[in-house]
Amino acid sequence: MCAGESYLKQTVLVIGTGGTISCMGVDPFDLHDYPVSGKRLSTGELLDRLCLSFSDIDIVTSGFEPVSSTELGPEFWLALQFEILQASQHFDNLSGVVVTHGTATLEESAYALDLLYGSEMPVVFTGAQRPANAISSDAAHNLWSAIKVAANPKARGRGVLVVMNGSIFTACDVSKTDNFALDAFKAPNSGPVGQVNGQSVTFRTLPHRCSPSLELRQNKAWPRVDIISSYAGSDGMLVEAANASGAQGLVVAGLPPGYATPDQRRALRAAREKGIVVVMASRALSGATLPLKQNDIPDLIGSQRLSPQKSRILLQLALMQTNTIKEIKKLFLQFG
Repeated sequence: MCAGESYLKQTVLVIGTGGTISCMGVDPFDLHDYPVSGKRLSTGELLDRLCLSFSDIDIVTSGFEPVSSTELGPEFWLALQFEILQASQHFDNLSGVVVTHGTATLEESAYALDLLYGSEMPVVFTGAQRPANAISSDAAHNLWSAIKVAANPKARGRGVLVVMNGSIFTACDVSKTDNFALDAFKAPNSGPVGQVNGQSVTFRTLPHRCSPSLELRQNKAWPRVDIISSYAGSDGMLVEAANASGAQGLVVAGLPPGYATPDQRRALRAAREKGIVVVMASRALSGATLPLKQNDIPDLIGSQRLSPQKSRILLQLALMQTNTIKEIKKLFLQFG
């Protein structure tokens, strides 16, 4: 890593997992198909290339095999949680952790870790919309900003955060809203909770965890939960296929503000008769999703402000805690 000044006062761990931020395009104008080049940087290589240096922060590194975030899921989330817990015990003066991650599933990994992570120490996810060697790449700015936030004392106690394009978001509120734009990450329901402007990190709200951590029971398999998309004219075939595949829960990406089609509703009622838990989310980008009576689905659970993909994660973890509909509803009210 490029040399900085010698008086290092804080320690931030950077964990690299892959994604666009670790990719190298075939040339500076390769903004779309860079993953096929096959070149991905390790955490140390990325920091060396970006030449980031801090007079008041000592950076240490750890990393997984750099991959596309399309390959990541529950096993990775548990491994990442373990990596962070091990680091917090190994480094006495660890101020915070930065996780570099592909943007495709960044919001899901950040939210899953937020549900599982119970420490006050900041954990900050970041990524990039353009590879490190691309024209106008956002890789250096995003990583630099995330490190500044992770080292900031005011980030403590806020749960898992996401820093992209100078904005700071909570893990439960943030979503990727554009395929390629540099400002792709937004929080439609709440907006950012802070900003990084030059050397300044500011928060707009008092410290507040989006959610306290859920205790994960050991040796419990992650239950199968499928997302069913609702669209004009959709039938119940996908619901029936999920049932036949052993789904314990279903999340409906419903027609706004939270409806399934008549054929889907019939299939979902049949699923409920088999004991499958059904959560109604919405295709809309903002606004709470409630268990509307028009759906006529017994014990339907509203996703609150969670997207379908985050509702799936919460339902998986909820089913690992309890099979009681009343308790699962409470968890969605608490964590949604």
